[in-house]
Amino acid sequence: MSWQAYVDSNLVGTGKVSKAAIIGHNGGTWATSSGFVVSQQEGLDLAAAFKDASNLRSKGAFINKEKHMVVLANDRSIYGKKEKGGFAAVKTTQAILIGTYVEPLTAGNCNNTVEKLADYLIEQGY
Repeated sequence: MSWQAYVDSNLVGTGKVSKAAIIGHNGGTWATSSGFVVSQQEGLDLAAAFKDASNLRSKGAFINKEKHMVVLANDRSIYGKKEKGGFAAVKTTQAILIGTYVEPLTAGNCNNTVEKLADYLIEQGY
């Protein structure tokens, strides 16, 4: 399956994720939803936050040029919230999966969907 197919089918296609992207640890985009852009700097900031989230905790996380308050950050997952939506970013061996949601979609469903795909990709060596 292509990276784009994971975005289209396993993330957005579930109906539990509004927009999604898969990026490399270097911030480069592998696949993304139409109209959803994670800049290389946004990707690099996320990648760095899996080691030290203090910068994101104090300044917020930018995804698709939108600022989010970070509500959880550890060496595997970063969750952010803004107004009526938010995001989940999950690190795998080679990639970072990013899924966003906007009400009526929920944080829990979005987070679980992104986490489950990450688990699968990790099992596959990605």
